[in-house]
Amino acid sequence: MDQTNWKKLYPGEPVLVPALKAGALSGASGLVIGGVAGIVRSPTPGLFAIASGLQCAALGSTYYVTRGAILQACQVTPASPPQDRIYPSSIAAGITGGTVGGLTRGRANIIPGMIMFSLFGFAGQYVYNALDARHHNHGPLPTATSQTKPTTSEIHESDEAQDTKSAEPLWKRVLNSKWSPMKVLSDEQYETILREKLLRVEAEIAIVDEDIEKVKQRGRDQRKDGRDG
Repeated sequence: MDQTNWKKLYPGEPVLVPALKAGALSGASGLVIGGVAGIVRSPTPGLFAIASGLQCAALGSTYYVTRGAILQACQVTPASPPQDRIYPSSIAAGITGGTVGGLTRGRANIIPGMIMFSLFGFAGQYVYNALDARHHNHGPLPTATSQTKPTTSEIHESDEAQDTKSAEPLWKRVLNSKWSPMKVLSDEQYETILREKLLRVEAEIAIVDEDIEKVKQRGRDQRKDGRDG
């Protein structure tokens, strides 16, 4: 597929990088879940976890690439309505489940894998759209000042923020959503966190220095009292 078309769907980032990130995230999840399940079900939990991680990584990367190709073929852009992504996600999940299932578990699992993963893709995209819409619709209550008509600059800034969010890759939007326990930090956010931690450490060091000085002063006072006595 033409790299230019991929950049239209995911601006500023080639398809290989986000696909590998999606695969790595899926593989890590599969590794953890496979390790827990392997302890219960398998005499070799380590191998069970590795196999589960590899399968989930293959599923994640294949799904991401396939979904992006279908979205591009259907001319679905980040500015399109969320409903336009439901059927491409379902089809991509079905193709992914059938392909990976056939390669890893045999031809008998191609049709069941396509059916089950199509349902998973449909349900997952539908639930994500519903939660994302609910998150955007439940903003702060309007006040007397917020009910004033927005200026042209405010409208422009809001449009730019919306365009920036729409241009983010799918995996980043999922992690940064309200319902995700994890969040992708930018370099500026990470630097701010490190500065806050450094300030806390410096404050604790200053407190310790004050305590040490108090102990030294107490010792000097005791020696002075001893000589006077």
